[in-house]
Amino acid sequence: MSRLSHDQKEQSLAGMRLLGTKKAGALAANVTVEKLNEEIKKSAVFRKRANEALTSGKSNLADNALEVISTYALNPPPKTDRNQLTAAIALANAFIPGFRGATTVQGKIDHDVRVISAVPRPKYEIEKPKIEVLDKPENKQYNIDKEKLRLLNQGASAEEINNVDKVINDVIDGEVINE
Repeated sequence: MSRLSHDQKEQSLAGMRLLGTKKAGALAANVTVEKLNEEIKKSAVFRKRANEALTSGKSNLADNALEVISTYALNPPPKTDRNQLTAAIALANAFIPGFRGATTVQGKIDHDVRVISAVPRPKYEIEKPKIEVLDKPENKQYNIDKEKLRLLNQGASAEEINNVDKVINDVIDGEVINE
């Protein structure tokens, strides 16, 4: 593998100072990024200069971003380019320590949401509960209450309704008393 010439190294350093990336340095010197990385690994002096150029390039990007933001702040144009301003704020956030710019753009989107699912729905098989209905309950209290309700619906007096307990108990026990 051939090494980079002095001119190619200087061109790559200029590209890194401008944009702050190794890719920009490789494009400026007309070499691949891999070849530039190999050269950085081989030479300690070039590695030091490349790191300084990358740091300088990042601060250059931050300065340019601040310039765009300050231009919009001090001399607002008639129509703001939101894309350019958002990109400048994002760059300032990335490369300037402590910079806190809001990169959110307020907007409203109205649309209907339609959910399409490819997962089949499960088929539930529910067994019917077995319910047995008793025609005539054996419960004494049920019979007493049922008789009281029947008398109340017929308009019986309170005395007649209160006597139902005694009469029904006698009938249930098997003793019929004629009063």
